[in-house]
Amino acid sequence: MIILHGDSTVQSRNELAKILSEARAQSTEIVRVDAKSLNHATLESTLGEQDLFGTPKLVVIETLHSLPRSKKKDELIKLVSKKSPHQILLWEKRTLTKTMLKSFPDAQVREFKMSNFLFNWLDMLGGRQPYNQKLETLHQAIKKDGDYLCFIMVVRHVRLLLLAKTGGIIKGPPFMVSKYKKQAQMFSETQLLQLHTHLVSIDEKTKTSTTSLNLESQLDLLTLGVYI
Repeated sequence: MIILHGDSTVQSRNELAKILSEARAQSTEIVRVDAKSLNHATLESTLGEQDLFGTPKLVVIETLHSLPRSKKKDELIKLVSKKSPHQILLWEKRTLTKTMLKSFPDAQVREFKMSNFLFNWLDMLGGRQPYNQKLETLHQAIKKDGDYLCFIMVVRHVRLLLLAKTGGIIKGPPFMVSKYKKQAQMFSETQLLQLHTHLVSIDEKTKTSTTSLNLESQLDLLTLGVYI
């Protein structure tokens, strides 16, 4: 069994694509299922079926641990943890705890974390660091985490800064809340609203291919403060 998990879904997705490509090259049958559509009977059948020719099978189960707590979820995890004639791969969009991983003692576990470059870049927004330092940090983050994850995280970051600026409730430890409030002071409420509006525009234009700039170039301009 292979388990791919962690907060850097870009990296884990790339690893999944690599594994699937290698499996196809070896003529392995690939069965992909979303945990939301699973029940005990269908999973048991999928994990136990073998064709007459003994074709190797790779069963990819996505987001099993993201299911809400329930007896059904516990039963599915218990079933997956049992020995199967097929290779099983769990892809998770979250970081699994040690307790969660205890159910799979023999699994090859690969965790994919977001880089410090990404968090450092977010912390620099609105700061007085030289622009070349900000851009270098961004490009390191893109290299490690991908431009799309950088974009997703900056959208989330700006929303949290808006909450901090307007007195909204931010869930998290006190030190983190304090950190957002301190960074929010570097912006006016109007600037944060403009920045949020522009991020929404970037998302729409990128999805509809109505911009000549790629996502990395738009993140460059954002870092340079062009839209504030």
